[in-house]
Amino acid sequence: MALATLAFFVGAFWFANLMFAPMSTAEKPQPLRVNIPSGATADQIATKLKEAGLIRSGIAFIAAARLMGETGDMKAGEYLISPNKGVFQIIDQLVAGNAEAQWVVIPEGLTLGRIARMLEQRRLVSADQFIRAAHRKPKFLGLNIPVSRRSVEGYLMPDTYKFPRQISERALIREMLKNWNKKVLRPNAQLFARSDLPMDKIMVVASMIEREARVDADRTLISAVIRNRLKKKMPLQIDATVIYALGSHKDQLSFKDLKVKHPYNTYQNVGLPPGPICNPGIKAIEAALKPASEDYLYYVAQPDGSHIFTRTYPEHLAAIKKVKQMRAASAKT
Repeated sequence: MALATLAFFVGAFWFANLMFAPMSTAEKPQPLRVNIPSGATADQIATKLKEAGLIRSGIAFIAAARLMGETGDMKAGEYLISPNKGVFQIIDQLVAGNAEAQWVVIPEGLTLGRIARMLEQRRLVSADQFIRAAHRKPKFLGLNIPVSRRSVEGYLMPDTYKFPRQISERALIREMLKNWNKKVLRPNAQLFARSDLPMDKIMVVASMIEREARVDADRTLISAVIRNRLKKKMPLQIDATVIYALGSHKDQLSFKDLKVKHPYNTYQNVGLPPGPICNPGIKAIEAALKPASEDYLYYVAQPDGSHIFTRTYPEHLAAIKKVKQMRAASAKT
């Protein structure tokens, strides 16, 4: 009985070691290519690795990842992984993001600076060099699109990308601009041509819509408010432009903030700011191209993120009062 128990434990120990061991004992085996998609779970990563012949057991891989506390830290990308690596070494490589190419998600509404820092954290670029390259004239990037006079802010297309590890800042920017050309300019060429605003101004409007709208239904209405105020030569008074001018996010702007002297402060300056305040997505750009046929001049945000739109200043004051009551009631519950 004792020998049987000992044999069982020896066998179990041997089997467990086998499940975590490398698939190859060769000194320099041919690396295998595996593509880990963006947003993949530990289970999905295990399946990919098993299909590639890099691990024996998906269950053992997941157990090892949990033991290491790394189930949520493994990074997407296209990897070359040697079969002489064990499960724990493979997890280390995935956590480090040591890939031949990386999947990167650029969300809507990020500024040039935030994109630069995100890419630097992924060890794809130097943030400072990326920002310098983004301020060069378009012809130096090999493209002919109507970018802002200050930088390519506004034209770095939000999307999911696969960037090779060895990519220059200029080449990376060029890929994002080419994607903007493909997904924005070409499909909407006729709308841009028929618009009452030139293309570069449309992108400024789209960037403000992106930062102001929280629900899809509000996008075209905010677009209408911006157009109506421009026609009446009223200050746009858009908080997001002041936040851009300040250079850092604030949940609540002060009266002092609203008085800051800056070309992007639409409380102090009439008309559109000099360039986009973020990199908008397709929905915001379409709303800028197709504003609602409404004569609204004001809007105020409600606690749920949607807005109340009004036509006159007294109506706007009543809407502000209503929102304050809603917030007070919410604070009591």
